[in-house]
Amino acid sequence: MENQITYNINNKEAQNITHPNGKHFKSDVINHWSVIDIDQVKVVVYQNGLERAFLDFNGTGTDKTNWFSQERLQNSSYSDLKKASHNFGYFFSVEGSDITKRRFFINKSWGGCYVGDAGWLLVAEGQGFNCHYESMFKGGYRANVLAIFVKFKSSTCQPLTDETDICSTPVQLSYNIYCYQLCNKTKPETNLQQKIQNLKKKLAVSKKDTNKHIRSLTSAPDNRYSSQTMGLVGTACIAVVVGILVAFDCINICQKCSTSNKVHTRK
Repeated sequence: MENQITYNINNKEAQNITHPNGKHFKSDVINHWSVIDIDQVKVVVYQNGLERAFLDFNGTGTDKTNWFSQERLQNSSYSDLKKASHNFGYFFSVEGSDITKRRFFINKSWGGCYVGDAGWLLVAEGQGFNCHYESMFKGGYRANVLAIFVKFKSSTCQPLTDETDICSTPVQLSYNIYCYQLCNKTKPETNLQQKIQNLKKKLAVSKKDTNKHIRSLTSAPDNRYSSQTMGLVGTACIAVVVGILVAFDCINICQKCSTSNKVHTRK
């Protein structure tokens, strides 16, 4: 278990789980596990691109190895694993067994390669006991990819830009993808309310300055022939009515003046 080492971190082919090419991949996230705010961890075993087994773990408050334990197991395709008893030869750890050179070792019991050995998962590393099941389990299978996925709480993983506002050292997850914690800019409620009030004042618009009010005071031009004709006819009608009223008033005034002159002459 080398420390502070990454493998093929800029090689996209090494991350291909459906068409494995024998290249190992190790992200820099493992080297910063305790500070990158990991929430959930998922281990998936693939055989020729097909998922054959999975294990879900609670990753909160863990380091790069102790998350892999029976106590932190939340769900698994191995239905009997969560309540498995601790017999002689029990293992459940990333480090596994140095004697047998088995990592990510989940073992139930030891009793001999051909008799009593029983377990769920192992990654054979180098020359160990070379039991037959290290290449093919009886009733099991030999996988060609073991992948570990992580889910973060407040961290995010994406390409970095000049505008990225980060509050932790960016950790390279894979090609051009970095994980980091976003800055928490939450302010006290009093400051937040004051900010809201200031924004309301800046965004407030007087009713007299609205387009609705301005349109209510002005007439929009209409250059259609029918509209112009209706306008002329309406104007003519109004002019005729006003002219008739004025004419009647003029006649009445003239009649009153004539009557007044006649009365004055008789005296």
